Amino acid sequence: MFDAVVVGGGPGGSTVAWRLARAGSRVLVLDAAHFPRVKLCAGWVTRAALADLELDPATYPETIQAFDAVSLTVAGREHRTRFDRTASYGIVRAEFDTFLLRRAAAAGATVRENARVRRVLRVPDGVTVETDDASFTAPLVVGAGGHQCPVARALGDIDPEEGVVVTQESETRVGAERLRALTPRYGTPELFPEPDFHGYGWYFTKGDFLNVGIGAMGGMPIGRRRDRMLDAFRASSRLTPDLPLTPFRGHAYTVRRQRPRRVAGERFLLVGDGAGLARDISGEGIGPAVRSACLAAEAILSGRPESYAERLAATYGRPSALLGVLTEMLPVQVLHALARLACTRSWPRRTLVLEGAFGMG
Repeated sequence: MFDAVVVGGGPGGSTVAWRLARAGSRVLVLDAAHFPRVKLCAGWVTRAALADLELDPATYPETIQAFDAVSLTVAGREHRTRFDRTASYGIVRAEFDTFLLRRAAAAGATVRENARVRRVLRVPDGVTVETDDASFTAPLVVGAGGHQCPVARALGDIDPEEGVVVTQESETRVGAERLRALTPRYGTPELFPEPDFHGYGWYFTKGDFLNVGIGAMGGMPIGRRRDRMLDAFRASSRLTPDLPLTPFRGHAYTVRRQRPRRVAGERFLLVGDGAGLARDISGEGIGPAVRSACLAAEAILSGRPESYAERLAATYGRPSALLGVLTEMLPVQVLHALARLACTRSWPRRTLVLEGAFGMG
């Protein structure tokens, strides 16, 4: 008998499991994939997230790229912000997620890979989670399975009209020497806001890896945005004909704006993308996944899992529809002018965009 079942073995799920198992709880983690597995993400992790993970970058055994500068290019003009200390770290999600999941197992969590969850059901003594070949019942289930988390779908009362960001991304092992020749900004994120400011593209070199991608909410289809971005990268020689990228893959996530998900209820809690906690505007999701996982573990270990929603609200504030209302009411020209100002002026770029939306610094 398990004290909790965690659905999803990414940073949120593995962190919940690690914290609970370390405290002596009997925890089961189920994930549909076999680790290491490809996970779509630009792949940077903030200083705050590493602190929540109690992870020292100096001892982390996989790819980790410290950076202290970020560039945003708007209408062909680069605007660069430099911090006086490490702003964040680039990681490779396949490595990072595997490390965290293995750490949870080492702490005592039971981990089952290749275990796709098919049904989540409330039962008199808790929640039953069914996979293709087994079922597990526990007093509590934690949904950490991303945007399409089966726990969120079954128990979270998801609004069908919630705002969804879609992305396309590719990550390729190229080699550090060659990447240094392709871009003068090797080792730092290069961000490219879309002309309509509905999203942004990125070109991020970290160690031997190149990560390129784009995400947006609404407007032009994401495939056309991706192709336009790649054309620009080729024109600037960041991509060359003899550099084959791994195939692009799609991903989606929601943000807490006008139709937030219910993050907790009887016998369940949602963390990370399953709870729709990605940072608005930027979509940065590792930090919120880890922080929400810590809050969930604290609530469970306190004997009051129902306190999780209040802990989350105290950390992130309550969801507000104000941003969504403003984007619908203000003229497009005004929104574009405000977004351009935030990206091109030094103080708002650092404070509102990089520190506020991305959690850097």
